[in-house]
Amino acid sequence: MKKGFVQLLIGFSFIAFCKNTHATTYYFSSTAGNDSYTSLEARNPQTPWKSIDKLNSFFKNLNSGDSVLFKRGDVFNGSIVVTKSGAVFAPICFGAYGNGAQPQITTLKPVTGWTMVKSGIYEAPCAVGSTMLLMNGKQQAMGRYPNKGYLTFQNHDGNTSITDNQLPATSNWSSGEVVIRKNRWIIDRNKIVSQTGSTINYEPGNTTYAPTNKYGYFIQDNLKTLDVLGEWYFDKQRNKMMVFFGNRNPDKFTVTTNSADYLVDIQKFQYLTFNDIAFTGAGKNAFNIIQSRSIVIKNCKIDLTGADAVFANYSPLLTVSNCVINHSLSGGINMDAGCVNSIVRENEILNTGLLPGMGKSNSGTYEGITSFGDNTKIEQNRIDSVGYNGIYFGGNASTVKNNHITYFCLTKDDGAGIYIGDWSKTVNKKVISNIILHGVGNSDGTPYTQSLQAEGIYIDDNSESVTINNNTVSQCANNGIKVHNAKNVSIANNTVFDNGVQLRMEQDHYIATSSLIRNNSVKNNTFFSKSDMQPVAKFSTHLDDIKAFGQIDSNFYNKNHPNSIKAATVKNGKHVNSSYSLSSWKASSGKDHSSVEARNGNILFEYNASGKARTVILKQPYVDVHQNVYVDKVVIGSYSSVLLIASAEPVVKHGNAYTAISKQKIESFKWRD
Repeated sequence: MKKGFVQLLIGFSFIAFCKNTHATTYYFSSTAGNDSYTSLEARNPQTPWKSIDKLNSFFKNLNSGDSVLFKRGDVFNGSIVVTKSGAVFAPICFGAYGNGAQPQITTLKPVTGWTMVKSGIYEAPCAVGSTMLLMNGKQQAMGRYPNKGYLTFQNHDGNTSITDNQLPATSNWSSGEVVIRKNRWIIDRNKIVSQTGSTINYEPGNTTYAPTNKYGYFIQDNLKTLDVLGEWYFDKQRNKMMVFFGNRNPDKFTVTTNSADYLVDIQKFQYLTFNDIAFTGAGKNAFNIIQSRSIVIKNCKIDLTGADAVFANYSPLLTVSNCVINHSLSGGINMDAGCVNSIVRENEILNTGLLPGMGKSNSGTYEGITSFGDNTKIEQNRIDSVGYNGIYFGGNASTVKNNHITYFCLTKDDGAGIYIGDWSKTVNKKVISNIILHGVGNSDGTPYTQSLQAEGIYIDDNSESVTINNNTVSQCANNGIKVHNAKNVSIANNTVFDNGVQLRMEQDHYIATSSLIRNNSVKNNTFFSKSDMQPVAKFSTHLDDIKAFGQIDSNFYNKNHPNSIKAATVKNGKHVNSSYSLSSWKASSGKDHSSVEARNGNILFEYNASGKARTVILKQPYVDVHQNVYVDKVVIGSYSSVLLIASAEPVVKHGNAYTAISKQKIESFKWRD
């Protein structure tokens, strides 16, 4: 079957799905359309309408079940402003027709007519409120001082000023933004009001976080910062875009900027479906969904977004599926607590929040997926290269399952691949069968340059009723699984390997409302360190109550070194730090009575982040922690992993069983593929 026919068939199937008996399809083509056609003519793909403006002006005339189709290969400039709802079994549908690439809706427009205003700096007319600039299709950071890293402030006054004793009083940063790393997990943008000596005074804005002394800051959104190719500043008073080209010819570059904040703006409407369309170049959010219901976004590409690719506020029954989301400066998919019963499934979310100071302020930013709605399902997504948390979620009865998350906490840290942090009580949250790799961490702008705080799975303050089951966590700079002031957490059947620490349980009661670590269960997990520098487990408390943390038992540890388990307590007002082997830990803590140490040896770690079983061919016999022998191959189930240790003894096959023979004894093992 030819590709063109398949695409046409898919288009007709989409129309059939959306249509009811009285539904109508309207066609749009930016290359062959004409907005002067009548609405009757626009129902024919041979006489389509041309522009997004025409769609917006006609929108109120659409009826439930109607379809709006954009011609494949065409580019449409503008922002869709929704002014009509569909119905529960007859949504208004937006899709594609014809052959070729997905139709593209964009707000990007070229910036031309450059004039040099000072050495290396050029300006051009730009009559829009630009929040993003692209050079040859690549997002550029605003001009900043210094060009890399952070300056350091020594003092602050509430959330209104910082003082840097090294900042010259004559520097005069009396406009623009100060970007402050206020702690490990907050990078805020605050408008500068004035500079008094070495003190920068700023507006608090919408964030309540105060700075932390000896942390970092830089200046942006100021003409004086432009000195590196591609750095830019938008002069709002003169409507001029100013860019540093140095000794390059500006006309040799394709420079574009956004002409609107949103690509699709939906406020208080419902039952709308967007399928098989590319959305590019929103100044803020590609999809801005406010107090709306039953919005479906599927099979779309969302690229080059100034804030969030999908932002939803009090919008239940939202579905985002099979989309590719790339280059969002603040967040991939951001759903607040009102987005209940939502589904985020089978999306690729790439390169999110990688430019410090270009994302939004406050917490919950620079993240792949942020979700706080009850009964939300976040499943089978691939998240790669994100500035902070891969997934940050809460909400009663919400599930994060079968996701593949790699390279996170690249811009700020004290975060995780999957982060659960509740500031209001929610229960019955599940983290099931996820693959989490490469938590990197970023200490720039902090006084702790050797500390990288990236966790695999992080159950933070006041969280409770969380199930962590069958996950794989590896190569995270700080901890594989961390429980911080949380209770009623079940951690079972996880494989945690080659992290800074494999299991961390930390109780510090650092705020008055912090929970005590209580009633937790940690069972049947594999906690393996790759080197003697990686503790298998660390427990700490501001009290002497580790025994009250819960049940910790039947886990599998590698035979590492005599001090592989750490505990820090406070006894009689004194801090006590202790180190244990597994046997001495059992005797001291009353924990891990049925836990065992596996043998040492060369370790084979393999994972499968797909929905189908994966077969790995083995070059030598291996044994797993359950003493199963694998000789020729190992089959890894979907969204799972294996951790195997090279067999130290010869292996002989007897029927369907393998026998490992040592000089001292014969051990019979069950045969495994």
